[in-house]
Amino acid sequence: MAFLVVFLPAAAASLIWVYSQPPEYRAVARLQISPAAGVAQATEGKDAPAVVTDAKSFLTEVQVLTSRPLLQDVIDRLKASGDLPDLGPDPVAAAQAMLHAGPVAGTQVVELSATGPHQRLVSRLVNTIAEAYLQHVADAYKGAATSTYGEVADELKALEAKIEAKRDAVNAYRKQYDIVSMEHKENDVLADIEGLSQSYTLANERLEKAKGRLDALKTGKAVVRAKHEPTLADLQQRLSMLREQWHEMQRRFTPAYLALDADAQALQARLANLEEQLKAQTAASQRTAVAEAQEELASAQAAAERLRQDVAANQKQAQEFATHLNDYKAMREDLDHLEGMHRAALDQLAKLQASEAERAPSVQLVDAAAETLRPWRPDYRLEAALGLAGAVALGLFAAWFVDFIAGPATPPEPAFVQYAWAPALGREPEDRLPPPPSLVNRPPTALDLPPPEPPPRELTDTEIGALVTAATEDARLIIVALLIGLTVEEIIALRWEDVDVTAGAIRVGGTDARTLPLDEPMQALLTARQQRQAKTAGRILEKPGGDGLADADVARLVLFTAYDAKLDRPQEVTPSVLRYTFISYLLRQGIRAADIDRIVGRVPDTELLACMQLNSPAAWRPIEDIERVLPALRKIIAAGTG
Repeated sequence: MAFLVVFLPAAAASLIWVYSQPPEYRAVARLQISPAAGVAQATEGKDAPAVVTDAKSFLTEVQVLTSRPLLQDVIDRLKASGDLPDLGPDPVAAAQAMLHAGPVAGTQVVELSATGPHQRLVSRLVNTIAEAYLQHVADAYKGAATSTYGEVADELKALEAKIEAKRDAVNAYRKQYDIVSMEHKENDVLADIEGLSQSYTLANERLEKAKGRLDALKTGKAVVRAKHEPTLADLQQRLSMLREQWHEMQRRFTPAYLALDADAQALQARLANLEEQLKAQTAASQRTAVAEAQEELASAQAAAERLRQDVAANQKQAQEFATHLNDYKAMREDLDHLEGMHRAALDQLAKLQASEAERAPSVQLVDAAAETLRPWRPDYRLEAALGLAGAVALGLFAAWFVDFIAGPATPPEPAFVQYAWAPALGREPEDRLPPPPSLVNRPPTALDLPPPEPPPRELTDTEIGALVTAATEDARLIIVALLIGLTVEEIIALRWEDVDVTAGAIRVGGTDARTLPLDEPMQALLTARQQRQAKTAGRILEKPGGDGLADADVARLVLFTAYDAKLDRPQEVTPSVLRYTFISYLLRQGIRAADIDRIVGRVPDTELLACMQLNSPAAWRPIEDIERVLPALRKIIAAGTG
């Protein structure tokens, strides 16, 4: 009763509030906007136009979509088509309040939405804005392009006028001062002065040579060569021949004989005469050479003086012409600069024309707004359901509160079940037993069994591989031993005397005595450990002090290895989990229950039966066909051998 008293008013109030809200409709359109691009400054060596885009231009165009001038055009269009309802004294401001435009991240797409109470207006408003914006972009670009072309054309006309005036001034200046070229050698005035300068330089060189030759002849440093005087050369040749004859006679005859020989005496007289003639002729030739050198010096001096006067006379004229030539060069450089600017303007105009299609803005209506059939908000169904759910919760709370205030009710009398003995062999019982109490209200007894415990966790092949890989030396040996059938107590008590590496067997003592095959990777681990420790007796696993391990030490090593291997829920990984994983692997292969003890030792009956129920194979197999090495360990063996 309390539930209905609270629920009905609350439900009615919530429904009235929900359905009294005015509906709002929403229309969305998407436009892809590529703003007009600009052309970079022209540079030499670039034939293609360099188009520059700006992200700010795109954001500016997004704001144009909701600008007042554009919306004024949209309102006028809607009025003309008769689709504009009453939006108050300022329809443009009302339309702006309804609109929202925002770019889609990472794209040039703009989402334009309109939200308002008029169902048909929102979609018409969005689509009309898209149409008006398309027209606005086309008109704006056409005007900008026309303005740009006009500016470039005006610049070209101004440059052409300047170039024409400058070219006329350059030609007039060149004709006025008879400038043939900007090269010195091609102008007569500079060529003449340059020729006179070279001749004057050569004349000075001849003058210096004449002075040097005359000084050398006067000081005796220079002598007249025989090749320049035929007479002197003839005398030297005859003297040389007579000297050779005299030397020949000296080799053949003694000095005493030569002193008495008439031919020898005559030869000596001829030699003396020729030597006197040679000295006289040499002196005469020397005097002649001095006279010739003096004449040459005088001639060189006269020529140098004449050329010096000519150079001095033409020097002023050459300087004036050089000044005019420099002015002409400056005027030519100005003309070249204007022509370069003209070519750059022509190139800019050509690039503007070539890139017009690429620079033009692009606006594409990706998704037009569709007419909305249902309100965008509020969601009447959802809010009504929430209101009813709140009313139900409030009614339940009211009912609970009333029961809480009233207090607990009186418990009912316990029920009994009447039992009667059925008649046997057609006879009625002599007396009846009192009816036992109902089993529903019977307290628990010691015969009731506890609920079964969940089975241990079974590790996957990936987890086993991670455990073995991350384990330390002792932990790896313990993990592999648990996965081949040894118990924790048997691992702790295992001694080197129990391992026969040659025969490939492990002898396990105690109450569950058995012999296990020594397969890989256990054989490799024990062989490497034996070689490293150099022991053949004693316990295989020991603490640093020589004491044996305890059960807690083994569990600790397994737990730490699970954490190092980054397994999920590592606290659940215990030696029992590893042993359960191996037993489950054997049972899934189809091993008989009677053969389990021969591999893993004695397993409690309840645990074995529970494990067999979870891992029941289709058929039983003999123990000889059972594979005792887990697939994860076989992968480790293959990886090690590879």
